[in-house]
Amino acid sequence: MILPINFPESIDAKIFVRDYWQQKPLFIKNALPDFTDPLTAEELAGLACEEGIASRLILERGDSPWQVRHGPFNEKDFTSLPESHYTFLVQDLNRYIPELNQLLDSFNFLPAWRIDDVMVSYAAPHGTVGPHTDQYDVFLLQGLGTRRWQINTQADARNEKLIPDLDLRILAEFAAEEEFFMQAGDMLYLPPGVQHHGISDAACMTYSVGFRAATQLELLGDYIDQRTLHSCDEVRFRDGGIEADTHNGEIKPAARQRVRDMIKQIPGSDAEIDDWFGRFITYTGIHLNTGIPLTPTGEAAVFVSTLQTQGPLLRDSQSRFAYIEMSQGLQLYIDGESLPVPASLAELVRLLCDCRQYDEAMLSPYLQRPEHLGLLCAWWETGLVYFDD
Repeated sequence: MILPINFPESIDAKIFVRDYWQQKPLFIKNALPDFTDPLTAEELAGLACEEGIASRLILERGDSPWQVRHGPFNEKDFTSLPESHYTFLVQDLNRYIPELNQLLDSFNFLPAWRIDDVMVSYAAPHGTVGPHTDQYDVFLLQGLGTRRWQINTQADARNEKLIPDLDLRILAEFAAEEEFFMQAGDMLYLPPGVQHHGISDAACMTYSVGFRAATQLELLGDYIDQRTLHSCDEVRFRDGGIEADTHNGEIKPAARQRVRDMIKQIPGSDAEIDDWFGRFITYTGIHLNTGIPLTPTGEAAVFVSTLQTQGPLLRDSQSRFAYIEMSQGLQLYIDGESLPVPASLAELVRLLCDCRQYDEAMLSPYLQRPEHLGLLCAWWETGLVYFDD
């Protein structure tokens, strides 16, 4: 079930995007009134012990101030913890907890491809990771317990001073401008660059929905890597017409211009850049064995029966989905792979990419069309969508 965000009076999703998104914070009291923690603190600790799941333990008063330990952890790591002043955080939990993947549909008024992950933190009494600044958008949703968040929107990030010699980027100076007392279901939106400091009053859990914000260098670096990987005609520097010169240590003007031209003329049409970006933004490291299937290999009747008796249908939480509108359909991207989708399937594929869960009512218009039913069955058989049993 999709939980729509309960914005404050006089604010809706359109106004939020226009007036707040990437501009200023917003405290949303009782944002998700029906929200309940989909896992316990003990289950969160168990996930922090798993290989392949990124986790951190931050002890304000550890072997050294603000000690950071990285997982995977073991049971002893948790049974030996102090009673207060620590936090442990586990990332990418929307990939492992279906309810957290479905939570992302609450933010369907924002570009889905921007979403990075849901990070869950458990803080003991007085637990905190210190005052700091993030360079990405984040929604902080309160679950178990209570937490106080302090923010400062006036500080100049260019003049921030950090506590030296720490593994964390903790502000050496922080002056609270506003404070919010967060209870279960409350949410705080923070745009990039806002200083913030959260401290738990009692043991609490916070769900951080973060949005990707790649740097220019990250984008350029991956684009060049992919061009190099797939290019058979890589351009190399050539001197051109030069003369013998005893000043061989000088980088001549003509050579500098050739290098400038090489950098400025990295090949790539708009369509090629678009296609690269679709692959880049959906890449997960998951490799589909047979590409993205569009034709069924089993019984469609089994799929329809299961949808009617067991639904809803859920989208694979390990994968990333996105598409680009084309003149004759869509270009579909899943986990870094690309596939053209004909116009006859575009409406269904849009639905599958725009949402993460689908009930019978949403899919019924497509069940009578063999081509649409074929796509649904194919995705079901390969695990791109599944029934929650």
